[in-house]
Amino acid sequence: MRKPAHRKCKVCGEKFTPQYDNIRWCSPAHGAIYALELRAKQKVKEAAKRIKDERRKEQESRRSHAERRRAVKPLSHWAQMTQRAVNDWRRTTLLAAGYGCISCGTKTAFAWHAGHYRTTAAAPQLRFNPDNIWLQCSACNVHKSGNIEAYRAALVELIGEERVLALESNNETHRYTREELDGIRAKARADLRALKQREAA
Repeated sequence: MRKPAHRKCKVCGEKFTPQYDNIRWCSPAHGAIYALELRAKQKVKEAAKRIKDERRKEQESRRSHAERRRAVKPLSHWAQMTQRAVNDWRRTTLLAAGYGCISCGTKTAFAWHAGHYRTTAAAPQLRFNPDNIWLQCSACNVHKSGNIEAYRAALVELIGEERVLALESNNETHRYTREELDGIRAKARADLRALKQREAA
């Protein structure tokens, strides 16, 4: 019969020869201490698991609550969010390409706007169309109501009469869905990130 190997006591560290293979302590007193240590470790593990589970449930609850809040927001909210993302991308792209105000030509504006040739109220179906969104200074876009005559003349120079007429004659009705708006917004943000990364490189 194989002799039990020497072991170190889990409590005092002294070497001993156990009577059975599953013994990890040198004396009954140390066995009791070791059992209490194991139980304490188990309690710590259980507490850590409970905290982790509670945190996960709390995060899931917050996510669910946020999703419910998003779901009840009107479509107009998502259209505005998408418009903001598209405008940011378009403005940054045109500035990076060296464009100035499409109406007056200035390149030293105090504030730059993404000016729509046909307004979002008059032609909501064109609100995200790049041909319809160009850089404008705040003076032209706000104080001169878009300075539309100068805008049109410059737009013809930039994209041609045919594309300008296509914008002007587009009177289709289109109601954007939440999914469409999410997709347009995600693409605009991704394109803006890519542009900024290229500029930083």
